[in-house]
Amino acid sequence: MTTHSPTDRPTGLLGPPTPRASMSYRTLLLLARLVGRGLFGFRTEVRGRANLPHDERGAPTGGWIAAGLPHRTWVDPFVLADVLPVEPRLVFFGDGRAIFRSRWRRFVFRRIGGVIPIWPGGSRAAIDAHLDGAAQAIGAGAVLCLFPETGPATPAGTSRPLGLGVAYFALRTGAPIVPLVLGGTHELYRGRRFRLEILPPVSARELADLGVAEPVPAAWSPAERAAAHRIVRALSALVAGPVATAHRATEPAPGTRKPWRWLTTAWH
Repeated sequence: MTTHSPTDRPTGLLGPPTPRASMSYRTLLLLARLVGRGLFGFRTEVRGRANLPHDERGAPTGGWIAAGLPHRTWVDPFVLADVLPVEPRLVFFGDGRAIFRSRWRRFVFRRIGGVIPIWPGGSRAAIDAHLDGAAQAIGAGAVLCLFPETGPATPAGTSRPLGLGVAYFALRTGAPIVPLVLGGTHELYRGRRFRLEILPPVSARELADLGVAEPVPAAWSPAERAAAHRIVRALSALVAGPVATAHRATEPAPGTRKPWRWLTTAWH
């Protein structure tokens, strides 16, 4: 399931592709909730839950891409994992350097699986492994969770430019993208309030403005790259308003006490 680069950095999907939440995964979520809600006093207002993919009985389903943004601090993936359904489980696409930075992180992530690490300077083979891992996770009915922004930080209330990865994942798998807009995670302190706005699912075909009968461009073709650029431009425009609204809604009143502000950079 997992391949390795010449420097023994794991690529592809770590762990089996599955929508089931293992006991290790559930235990990690429980601990995160105890610390986040109990010790740190974090709370999240969730809007748009009805937009999460579900079956005719209302049960949550997988096979979609959770695009979280804007990505500001370490707390973002924990907020999503905390408020989204435990099953189908999330499979995270993330920075390999952060995931494997310490011995305990390596132990935890190898134990729970469900991670596709990315490394700087990835080769074509590594990119193919990322795409294959994403396809495995989505095909198994899990939820592929990623933070698609790239580049330097932008002012609070805005999102950074989006990388093409989310577009390629959606084009190659046909999975819908569900934009998950976060507010309030750029500055952390004890008692912080966040907002998560779940936008309606949108398809790569719709974002790329492909006709109903128009075929999806061939992999690695100039047409596919052009479609990927159209997707990220359309997705950026789609989330711009909700990102600004979520930020304004979570800004504390002037003079609000902010204890434990060191939380903002605690795990960077």
